[in-house]
Amino acid sequence: MTASVIRKAYEFAAEALRERIVRGEWPVGTRLPSVEQLAKTLGVGRSTVREALTVLRTEGWVDVRHGGGTFVLSNSGSARLEAPPIVNMPQLLEWLELRCILEPESAALAAERRSGERLAELEAILGEMMNETEEETLERSDIRFHAAVARAAGNALLARTLETLLKSIGPVMRESRKLWLFAEQSEAARLTAEHRSIVEAIKKGDPPLAKQRMASHLQKVEQTLRELKTSGS
Repeated sequence: MTASVIRKAYEFAAEALRERIVRGEWPVGTRLPSVEQLAKTLGVGRSTVREALTVLRTEGWVDVRHGGGTFVLSNSGSARLEAPPIVNMPQLLEWLELRCILEPESAALAAERRSGERLAELEAILGEMMNETEEETLERSDIRFHAAVARAAGNALLARTLETLLKSIGPVMRESRKLWLFAEQSEAARLTAEHRSIVEAIKKGDPPLAKQRMASHLQKVEQTLRELKTSGS
């Protein structure tokens, strides 16, 4: 029997904000109230609001400008340019190759430019990954982690590019995850440990180490997927 998924506070907050945008309370181009004001309105903590805004940004509803506030980007969540979905293993390997080019540099920049807020976001996501066992929730946390590293790099264009890339995961990637990533508890634990090591390098402010650890993490993923491709041939 599949256990029911307990929704997180940030998911309820994201839904509440989404509904207000759809109703037209905040038209496209409008700057949203501050995190503190939203937290008071929704009756939640500021960290919950930040996570909710991260979800909405990934979905294309809002644009979070560093130091400039959060602005409504779309009233349907579809304004962001979409990457084509990954539907076969060759595409998946190309997708991962591009990540191997972009993400190690992203981690290095994050180590150089990290802020307390971004580090707190990464720690919060790690905490979720350590306590979750439900496959789809773990998948979302994994995507959110890599997007959060990109945001910590302090380059808005890089962050948006990687968020779009991460959203393009299609059925073949999800099937691959079922085959290897969460099939064994040890694999899920290894994934979390690798993410933890990346965050530790970022917290240390060590760009070469953060770059090396991110590259190593993605190379292991690529190696496993190539083995899957070979075994499935």
